[in-house]
Amino acid sequence: MKNLLRVFMMVLIIGLTACQSNQADGIYFEDYQLEKVIRAEINKDSGDILQEDIQSITDLDVSNERIKSLEGIENLDSVTKLNLQNNNIEDLSPLMEMASLEEVSIGGNPYDDADVKSLQDKNITVITKVEVEVRGEPDGPGGYLWKVEHGDTTVYLQGTIHTVTEDFFPLNRKIEEAYAKADVIVPEVDLNNISMFEMQAIYMEYAQYEDGSSIQDHLSTDLYKELDRVYTELGYSIDMFDQFKPWFQSNLIQNLIMEELNFTDGVDLYFLNRAEQDQKEIVALETAEDQLSIFANLSEEFQVQMLEESLIEIEELNEQMLELLTLYKEGDGDKLLDYLTVEQETSAEEQAYMEALNDNRNYKMADKIATFLEEDSGDTYFVIVGTLHLLQEPHIRSLLEEKGYIVEQIL
Repeated sequence: MKNLLRVFMMVLIIGLTACQSNQADGIYFEDYQLEKVIRAEINKDSGDILQEDIQSITDLDVSNERIKSLEGIENLDSVTKLNLQNNNIEDLSPLMEMASLEEVSIGGNPYDDADVKSLQDKNITVITKVEVEVRGEPDGPGGYLWKVEHGDTTVYLQGTIHTVTEDFFPLNRKIEEAYAKADVIVPEVDLNNISMFEMQAIYMEYAQYEDGSSIQDHLSTDLYKELDRVYTELGYSIDMFDQFKPWFQSNLIQNLIMEELNFTDGVDLYFLNRAEQDQKEIVALETAEDQLSIFANLSEEFQVQMLEESLIEIEELNEQMLELLTLYKEGDGDKLLDYLTVEQETSAEEQAYMEALNDNRNYKMADKIATFLEEDSGDTYFVIVGTLHLLQEPHIRSLLEEKGYIVEQIL
């Protein structure tokens, strides 16, 4: 026991001595991650960090390092520019004691606004916006990018394709740059912030039979058998979806086939996911109910027609999607519009459906975009909508031009 006690005392004394030495001669950083970055900056893996070691540091980047505490950073007397983005720093007060600090980036931290004001009162420039990595190549895929300006406000209009493969990204560098500049991302619907309860309520109202009947009661025997065959081929039982109307079945079949073909991503979702990561504001143009309610007034005959057209072979849909992706990558609006809008005779109901799907929504979306411009907040908006909304008249671009705005094509 005495030997153990002696060993313990030796360790304790050595520990105390080390601490005393560090306090007396070296600089102490409370956060290990911060100290680790400083050591890498001065090429000193061990030993005390001395004042003379850090005198040459004038520009320091400690972003994305999971730092929680800044204690000790006040000793960096020569640092004029500091990047603290995307850490977990709540207390910025040590920055007040940095003798030469002129600019600090703090976006992506749970900081106190009072600390920001204190820094600004000391004439330190505080950047709260998160700097975004610009991706993509000059010859990268995509086009369909326009810009509208009013006063100090800029709106980028980006045409999207809702379903692509994961290897589709990044997009053309000009598109990626427009996203990086944006303060606010504006999708049709914020797909990442739709509650399951909300969707269940919408489906119950618009997609399910309320009279106790099932899809089998509303289809011919042959069509029901074909629907059953497709579900089985995709690994599902038709009984799982027997309460849903034909329009819902049509959309569901398309989505399941897309998933089977690995078309599991989309340009909209790509930017929405990045916006959450980059802590950009997201303001949707529509709600899920706005979109799904379009199908509510369709006749059963028209819904059945939609369902019949959706029951195509997987290989055929794959060919169609690959052709669509090729056209989108090329960025030729005329070619893409020709492909999407094949001229043929249409019924009055089909015309009304297309007006509801495209025209009516374009008027509403253009009005909301015009509101962004008129408010002239000085922000930059990145609007991401299906490309057809920017190509097929009356499209959003022409509607904004009718309001007096100049719409400039970037790509």
